[in-house]
Amino acid sequence: MEEINRVSENQKLPVPLDSGIMYTLSAIYYVYVSQLLFKFNFNNEINLVLSEILFFAVPPIILAVMRRYDIKKTFRLKAPRPLEVFLMLVISPVMIIAGICSGFLALLVIKLIFGRVYLAGDIVSLMSNELWISILIMAVVPAVCEELLFRGMIQRGLERIGPVWGILLSGLLFGLFHFDFQRLAAQTLIGIIAAYVVYRTGSIYNGMILHFMNNALLTLVSSQAIRMGGETTQIVEDPFASQEFASLAGELGLSLEELLIFMGIGFVVVLVFSLIVIFFLLLGLNAVTKNTVERPERLKGSAKGLLAGIPGLLLIAVVYTSLGLTLLDNDLGYEILRMLGMM
Repeated sequence: MEEINRVSENQKLPVPLDSGIMYTLSAIYYVYVSQLLFKFNFNNEINLVLSEILFFAVPPIILAVMRRYDIKKTFRLKAPRPLEVFLMLVISPVMIIAGICSGFLALLVIKLIFGRVYLAGDIVSLMSNELWISILIMAVVPAVCEELLFRGMIQRGLERIGPVWGILLSGLLFGLFHFDFQRLAAQTLIGIIAAYVVYRTGSIYNGMILHFMNNALLTLVSSQAIRMGGETTQIVEDPFASQEFASLAGELGLSLEELLIFMGIGFVVVLVFSLIVIFFLLLGLNAVTKNTVERPERLKGSAKGLLAGIPGLLLIAVVYTSLGLTLLDNDLGYEILRMLGMM
């Protein structure tokens, strides 16, 4: 009877096939279907909120209902304990520092590979709103919607081939989904940490707290910088070729290349130190959750269900390839992005 109950319980939770399906559908929706929103002539803020809700939050909920999964357990809708919340608030600023270091180092690598860095987007226009509106759009909505998809349905399904795979793969898939070379390393790191926290605590709300704190603090800093600097442009060419970097190098008696090398070394040191701090904080989380962590039961042969995610990965690979070509100023990259409706 106990074995029958356990099998019945397992049937109420996602499997790797669900993770693959969700990733492919979300990639297709986000690349193609999201462009349809622009036909309604909504402003950027409404487009972003609708995209988050329609393409990240709604699909996994619909799939869970269709498959008759246990909603509460699938999405780990369990209230976090006060000590867990405290640890999230302590981890968050260190994680942000690690993310910033990873992002800067990623820019250096892109500069080395492609010869230039190109930053573009509508961040400035979004930051020009009232601060509470910016935080709502940039922090609250993504923290809820994206966690439901990646730390909810996708991670739950991936954990059926092992918790380590569930944590690492869901973190990597989260990073790739930002369609941005510059943010890939930082977002993957954040995704892995959030996935581990959600797994250990059994509460998706802890992942939402980390996600919110990361986006909210960066929004606060960015909004303040924009207001102080009076920034109005939405497109930034290679920041390493800016006058500010050249002036700083001159003041220090260094060439631009030497300055970037020294800055890179500094960011590596800070990154390593931040990761060590995060590691020990996670050890503390382990101690807090050692008697409460829920270990998923593996399903033999279920890994083949991940094949359903290959179309989504291929689509994302096409986007990254086209972005790389644009960095090389190859017209094919721009043409592919236009065909995808991303330009």
